[in-house]
Amino acid sequence: MRKIRFLHTADLHLGSRLSVGGNYPPELTSLFDNAIYDAFNRLCTEAIEKQVDFVLISGDVYDGGSRSVKANIFFNEQCERLASHNIPVYVIAGNHDPLSFYRGLIPPPENVYLFGGDGPESRDVYDKNGELIAVISACSYNNRAESRKVHLDYKGKAGIWNIGLLHTQLEAENNYYIPASLQELLANKEINYWALGHLHQHDVLWREKNRAVVYPGIPQGRDMGEEGRGGAVLVELVPDAEPEISFIDLSSVIYQRIEIPVDSINKGNLIDLQRLIMEIGEELLMNKCYLQLNNEQLVKAYVIDWVLIGRSDVSQILKKEKEEAFEFLLDSLRENFTSRRPVLWTRKIVDRTGLPIDESLLENNPIFQDIEKIAFFLNENESFKEELLDELGLIWSGSPDHEEGDPALFHLNDNSLQAILRQARQAILEELLTRREAP
Repeated sequence: MRKIRFLHTADLHLGSRLSVGGNYPPELTSLFDNAIYDAFNRLCTEAIEKQVDFVLISGDVYDGGSRSVKANIFFNEQCERLASHNIPVYVIAGNHDPLSFYRGLIPPPENVYLFGGDGPESRDVYDKNGELIAVISACSYNNRAESRKVHLDYKGKAGIWNIGLLHTQLEAENNYYIPASLQELLANKEINYWALGHLHQHDVLWREKNRAVVYPGIPQGRDMGEEGRGGAVLVELVPDAEPEISFIDLSSVIYQRIEIPVDSINKGNLIDLQRLIMEIGEELLMNKCYLQLNNEQLVKAYVIDWVLIGRSDVSQILKKEKEEAFEFLLDSLRENFTSRRPVLWTRKIVDRTGLPIDESLLENNPIFQDIEKIAFFLNENESFKEELLDELGLIWSGSPDHEEGDPALFHLNDNSLQAILRQARQAILEELLTRREAP
């Protein structure tokens, strides 16, 4: 075996659109409408500049609900760029672009190999000199749901790098998207690198000498459920060493939730709140939204959800004049930050504030003391927190497919769990005070 280098991506979702919350001005049309295409264009440029041996795409090249000739032509044009540099592309169809979807589409160029869906098949990969450098095993989705455990039949060849492509949710309760577990993948000692797709967050699930299991993440996030950096991974497989896996930033638009603590606004009004958000926005721009990007110049816009938290008298204004207050804040934020570079585009404002509470009035209340003990326990006990995340996650998702529904509502992680717990604590305290003050 010799060292090989390749790019691993998945979930391009060409043809879909960004969720940015309402109408955006004409000057942002090109940026938002082309962001998903631009990310794949950059990926192909990276492949050419890094002189990779091949490119892997682990499902969902297209977005089935947004099928378009434009997306098809664009994909083919980019692959033709790769072909001009002798870079082959190996693709599996996922749940959003199953093989039934490909009927009638414009055929891809000859350097693109789309795996079939009848069962696992293997493809030999040769370098520019005709030397066999890898074997790729894969199986596409025939339809939107795929319950076959096809990965159990992936085979490798001795003395060569063996790579498995798989579009799977990789969770115990998953029965729709190639049911698989990390343990099953690791049990197949013949596969050196599992190139996964379907989950949109980058994650190196396993890495050891000559082996790795990796989700590359989505090249360009499309909504708040795909928050943070978008990109792909550059992989180097080196004999008798851990695989070298480098995340490559590709997205020109990044989604972020930003919490705004309103506690400092005492006896304040909407202007004070507006000023506070503006100040935090300026700080975010100055510090690149606190993201450690490989290429800061790549990012053209941040799509922001401002989440108002804490306790202040301004909460009463927000709850009483909710529609007009939020419209005023939304319009002023968009007007102020749209002309900046990069753009800070406000998608929405979320109110999670409460009225000021004098917690000293409750200090001797046994229920209050129990609440504080529970809150402390949740924050300090990691195993219990993980268990709670697992249990809540099953209820929270509401769908067997993490991609379906409103991602802002159905995306539970540690941050959203903390937000739920804070709101629950706040609601209980307010109810205690209400009952305490009742005649």
